[in-house]
Amino acid sequence: MSKQTDLHQRLLERIDVDFDQSQENQKESYDDRRFCFVSGAQWDGDIGRQFEGRPKFEFNKIQLSVIRIYNEWAKNRFTVEFRPKNHIADADTAETLQNLFRADERDSNADEAYSTAFFEGISGGISAVMLKAEYEDEYSDEDDHQRIRIKPIFEADTCVYWDANAKRYDKADANHVTIVTSMSKSAFEAKYHKEPCSFDNLQGMRFDWRNGDSIKVAEHYELTENKVDIIKLEHEHADPVTLDVPNKKDAEEVAEFEQELDSLLAQGYEVVLEKKIKRRVVKGYVLDGSGIIEKLGVIAGDYLPIAPFYGKRMYISGREVTQGHVRLSRDAQIAYNVKMSGLIDLASRPQDEIPIFTPAQIAGHEFIWANKEVKRKPYLTINPTKDGNGNMVAVGPQAYTKSPQIPQAMGALIDKAGQDIAELTGNQANGEQLVSNVSTQAVEMVQDKVDAQAYIYLDNFAKTMAHVGRIWLSMAKTIYDEEQREMTGLTHDDQDVDIVINKPTIKDGKLAYENDLQGGTYKVTVDVGEAFATQRDKTIKRLLNLVPMITDPQQQSALLNTILANQEGEGLQDLRKWARKNLISMQIVEPNEEEQKELAAAQAAASQQPPSAQDQWMEAEAAKAHANAEKAKADVQKTLAEVDETRADTAKTMFEIQKEQQQVQQTMEQMMAILQAMQQSQMQSEQQIKQEVTPPPMPPMGEMPAPPAGMPDIEQMPPEELMR
Repeated sequence: MSKQTDLHQRLLERIDVDFDQSQENQKESYDDRRFCFVSGAQWDGDIGRQFEGRPKFEFNKIQLSVIRIYNEWAKNRFTVEFRPKNHIADADTAETLQNLFRADERDSNADEAYSTAFFEGISGGISAVMLKAEYEDEYSDEDDHQRIRIKPIFEADTCVYWDANAKRYDKADANHVTIVTSMSKSAFEAKYHKEPCSFDNLQGMRFDWRNGDSIKVAEHYELTENKVDIIKLEHEHADPVTLDVPNKKDAEEVAEFEQELDSLLAQGYEVVLEKKIKRRVVKGYVLDGSGIIEKLGVIAGDYLPIAPFYGKRMYISGREVTQGHVRLSRDAQIAYNVKMSGLIDLASRPQDEIPIFTPAQIAGHEFIWANKEVKRKPYLTINPTKDGNGNMVAVGPQAYTKSPQIPQAMGALIDKAGQDIAELTGNQANGEQLVSNVSTQAVEMVQDKVDAQAYIYLDNFAKTMAHVGRIWLSMAKTIYDEEQREMTGLTHDDQDVDIVINKPTIKDGKLAYENDLQGGTYKVTVDVGEAFATQRDKTIKRLLNLVPMITDPQQQSALLNTILANQEGEGLQDLRKWARKNLISMQIVEPNEEEQKELAAAQAAASQQPPSAQDQWMEAEAAKAHANAEKAKADVQKTLAEVDETRADTAKTMFEIQKEQQQVQQTMEQMMAILQAMQQSQMQSEQQIKQEVTPPPMPPMGEMPAPPAGMPDIEQMPPEELMR
């Protein structure tokens, strides 16, 4: 056998084992989906054969509960988020990853993949999502850039077969997975230009590679772990570099490795680590029952490119068992259909008692009696009856049938079957009814009870979305590695943003790269929340409620422009742009790169455009006003200067007055001192004179001699005369 044949045989045997392990469980999932969505499928099998020829109605209550769970998920979509995990990773690159992931979701119509997976998973129990790397423009011979696409897998319970030894929910421990596609013989020959496998080639195979004109083609993905020697080099002014050491048997790769290593050492790099690590490699093949059709080569990323979703999942006796929302309700739904169909059958029968005649009595009147309910004749005839002697005898019907009666147990069974369906599916009717005069708390309790049925499905789908994020991240690290590649991202509010990955820059004196997706390690989380459109509608309602409360015109303008900028609808795009420009001019919203360019271009154009007559007049008036303002300013400054000068003169005068007052005060003080000295001197002189001129004792009045004639009286003379 050749290597190609050996490989094909090994893959056939592997697929056979996987198919045998999961076919029973996947058949149950397929039947549940049919039971829920295909008309007439609720009467499949023995129950349909038992009621053959009788009315078989379907009252599909299960589908309503499945749709309600789907609506609960659609109202609260899951968002994949990337967060830095080590010191090399940073928040800006994490946001870049987030924007690129959203853009890949939008461009690949990932909503279809997600909704298909969730719908099939909650109804049948098994579904999956696939990620692929495709060229941005597959019809261009010059475009060699790839983007990651998220694609739906329809009816995954009939075509996806996982490694039988994998146990984890996300199948991250699986070593292989197979996706099978059915096509007609003519379509196979047209696509692959070869004859399909014959039945002789498939002897002993459990998997049916050919069923008449239907040919099965499989995409098989295989994951292997290899040990690889690496060398890590560091440089004082550049980022570290890691090289894989090639196999010594491959001389060409060894020569390239040595050349690159010598070049790095010559640039000043130093070897800091030599280590053996595990490296994951995913390879893909396309095959049918007769051979390998195509080798897909190495698939980007460290994971198998498929993320499974299970409604409910457990292991029983070593086998994986899954269920959706339909499985437990099937018997109750069948019982309800049977009883309701029987009741309708009874109610549709004639309620009158039917007469019973002998063949001789009714002969020739069969048609009239058969159409009595249609013709509604006032009377009916029968043949006369004769006795043994041939005489006419007026004899009526031999007997009458009894009118149909509804069994007493049927009503109770119908009610019980309806209650069982409501209990098993979550009784969605109670959650959707709005009853008056019921407290909000009571309504929330009913709603919580209904929503509890959906929690397990939402939780499991969150696990699926997290694995989608991990697969995408591992693929992005491989595919988005070009230096200075220009890409388009998508922000959380559905705005396009330009991104340049692996852009060289200088950071801390070293060569670094902006948006380096390979540089750090990031963890993947899932956030559950309302869709952006729902959040936006709620924001608009809250802002509208705030507008009447605001009296400030500027704040009202800000609120109204914010409301207009968030409006959606046909023909509102220009209005939204106008409102956003207003918010930018009010410095409430930061302009994006495109808006910054538009503002810069508008300013440049405005500066280069010659002014109009009106603009010139306005500029002249503005210049005149400016000149008047400058003159008024100069006059004011002159007046202020004069005031300052007056104030200075006044201060000087006041100072001189104060100085003169101080001098006068000093003079007065000196004069007072002189006067006081003179008074003291006078008093001393007076005392001395008194002592010198004091006469001897005077004789009595009568004995005193009279003064000479012409001499003045001393006692009556003033002191000055005495001094003289």
